[in-house]
Amino acid sequence: MDMIKRVVLITASIPVMAASLVSPPCFATDEDRVGWLNNRGVALLKEGNVEEAIEKLEAARRMAPGNRTVLKNLASAYLSQAERLAAKSEVATAVRYLDEAVSLGERDETLSNNIAATYNELAGKLIKEGKYAEATSLLQTAVGLKPENMVLRSNLGMALYRDNRRAEALDEFRAVAVAEPKNALARKMCGMLYYWKGQMGDALSELKAASELAPTDKETLEVLKKVESEYIVEKDFDVDSHVNFTVSFDGDSDYRIGREVIDALQAAWSRVGSDLNFYPSEKIAVVIYTNRQFRDLLDKPKNVGGLYDGKIRVPVGGIDTERDRERLLKALAHEYAHGAVHFLTHNRCPLWFNEGIAEYMSETWTPDKQAHLLQARDSGRLFPLESLSAALRDSSSPRIRLAYIQAMSVVQFIASRYGVYNLRRILDRIDEGDDIEEALRRSINIGMKQLEEEWRKSLE
Repeated sequence: MDMIKRVVLITASIPVMAASLVSPPCFATDEDRVGWLNNRGVALLKEGNVEEAIEKLEAARRMAPGNRTVLKNLASAYLSQAERLAAKSEVATAVRYLDEAVSLGERDETLSNNIAATYNELAGKLIKEGKYAEATSLLQTAVGLKPENMVLRSNLGMALYRDNRRAEALDEFRAVAVAEPKNALARKMCGMLYYWKGQMGDALSELKAASELAPTDKETLEVLKKVESEYIVEKDFDVDSHVNFTVSFDGDSDYRIGREVIDALQAAWSRVGSDLNFYPSEKIAVVIYTNRQFRDLLDKPKNVGGLYDGKIRVPVGGIDTERDRERLLKALAHEYAHGAVHFLTHNRCPLWFNEGIAEYMSETWTPDKQAHLLQARDSGRLFPLESLSAALRDSSSPRIRLAYIQAMSVVQFIASRYGVYNLRRILDRIDEGDDIEEALRRSINIGMKQLEEEWRKSLE
């Protein structure tokens, strides 16, 4: 990274005998002792003995807490230790030393460059591990040290984006785009973030600029093509902005839809929020299509009643009957639950658990579902839990309804037997990197096999 420079260590301007670099001599004043400790720390640091250098420089700081030379050298020693730990991927300990360096308050440009660069390096390691919130925190500190560095701000924007903090990510990428209008990545990310916010015109403008700046970027071209096709359909849609949602719909088709959708979404927001203890700070974009628009634009089969792909997308044939309104309510609640799971697990949740939660949050358990499940049990057609996700992926299968009912039943069993709060605990464990087996064990003290056994017994 071009901002990295090497810190120059400073020795104190007092006479020091060669022997005194090994064993401390007698000092006439405290100032002389501070000078010796500083010089000894610098010598040890140059020799690569970082830990002992820190010990000497910390002792000098205790004696002279306001000595700028000592503070700068101590910060450099902390930085050196952090760099060594970063090379060994000991991220948490490296961060502690960087934080110590920052806390000394030294704002030497070279030192700040190196500290910021090391925060950036550690953030990169955390991003690879999927620890986006931790990476974001480190990059925010780095940007605080070097706010004019657009590489850092771009990296912070990407960490925020991956952490589903889209509004904050957009702020960072807009700042980069203003400072560097020909930065293709910043323009592309602005376009994608406008798209997820439902600001289709702005998204189209930014993505076109990005494609001109980087005409060989396949991802930009693919997203641009997608946005162009959706914009043709949605450009004249009405937009109803709510505190938690932005809803786009064809007002010419039925002006009542906007209000019905907002009411349904707010009900889902409350239900899912209560059960999962999750109330997103981001506005979620919702697009309501006619049945034909939904099928043609998104190329989905007729049995798909909605979609969450970063936006909630639902087809509506009308809201004239109670059945129409009930179908709309269920579809919106289902897709909103998918959105909540996506935010909570960063898209790591196994499909069976994800669909089970969405069904549990949007459907009621009926005698018809119970009969269907028991019939499958009696005929030996229940899916093994480990293969339930695969069954849910085959939307054309005649057994797809059974797969959804079974997923809902298992999640309902967990909530009933172990407490609905454990659904959130399982999701949190998944977000922290556990597979579903370990997430279950650390949350409800059983694994997949035992869960399946207990659930099957509960059907009796």
